[in-house]
Amino acid sequence: MTEPVLVRWGVRYFRALSRKMGPVDVGDGVHFLNPDERAALRRIERGAIMRAAVAGGVSTIVSATAEVLVGADAPFLRFWGVVIGATVVASTFEILYLYWDGLRAVHDLSRAAGLDLFPNEDDDSALAGAMARAALELPNPTGPRLGVDPFREASRLRIVFASIVYKLKISVTNFAVKMLVRRMLGRAFVRAWLPFVAVPLTAAWNGVVCWLIIREARIRAMGPSAAQEMVGIVYGDRAADDETRRCAVRAVASCIVRTEDMHPNLAAVLREVIARAPESDVDGSTDLDATDVFLAALAKLTPDAQRFVLRVLAVASIIDGRLTRREKALLDESHNVCKMQLDLARVEKLRRAFLDGDPIERERIETL
Repeated sequence: MTEPVLVRWGVRYFRALSRKMGPVDVGDGVHFLNPDERAALRRIERGAIMRAAVAGGVSTIVSATAEVLVGADAPFLRFWGVVIGATVVASTFEILYLYWDGLRAVHDLSRAAGLDLFPNEDDDSALAGAMARAALELPNPTGPRLGVDPFREASRLRIVFASIVYKLKISVTNFAVKMLVRRMLGRAFVRAWLPFVAVPLTAAWNGVVCWLIIREARIRAMGPSAAQEMVGIVYGDRAADDETRRCAVRAVASCIVRTEDMHPNLAAVLREVIARAPESDVDGSTDLDATDVFLAALAKLTPDAQRFVLRVLAVASIIDGRLTRREKALLDESHNVCKMQLDLARVEKLRRAFLDGDPIERERIETL
């Protein structure tokens, strides 16, 4: 599958930075953040958020200044020609800067966490692509992968609607704030300063978006290492039978379907369980991602095997840093077919430990 142009550009930029800066100090596991790494990540996060906020503020000031200078009484075509022209130019430079600085910050974050995006010089790392998508705020690939279709149970109309709402959110917020200012302040103030009302709003919005980008990048940086560690703890030295290992693959696939997203961390968990499953189980399977088939197979296992699969499912449900309503429902349905009680608090504690970069304790997983 060919990556989008922006992702390929981001990966090339990452590679250039990596070659310039030299080898990464891997140190301890990437999923475990020691005090020095935590301090470095906080510093990178604060700097990136501040720069993004300033960029948004400056861009909006340029547009607002153009609107004030041309004057509200200017001819219609002249007024909008100047305002739109200034806005387009300012926004273009803002977006280009945010893309560049976001990529740079995510690369710095990866190095600070001890993550080598290119462990092999000639490797077009899938992880580098995932990190580039986070930096550029691009969605994960939507097509089937490893026998799993993330949108198997999704409503296409809801997906389109959610995308439109996201795009309109900032515009609607700006409009609402301006209407509020018109009601609260006098006409003279409004005529002179209303165009600048959006400056702090846009700066704050950029800061929030940047924080979300950095947070997601950190989750993706820790994901593969945490997936390997947690799946390794679940499997341990036990010799699970073929049916149990096959059901574990279906558990992760069902989690991907419920999130409607092939998050790179979930893909990492899926690769880990597939590597431990019978080879004939994955190749050519058409219902690997069918949650009803998974639940039916889970109900037939022994109680010990069921607990094993439920631990795999719990790991998959938190590895992307979220625990969504539909994932909770899947956990609840899975425990119900096993006639077991779901302790959601334990799953949530595992998620928080992962997000905080704490050591992954065997006992925390074995008590799920």
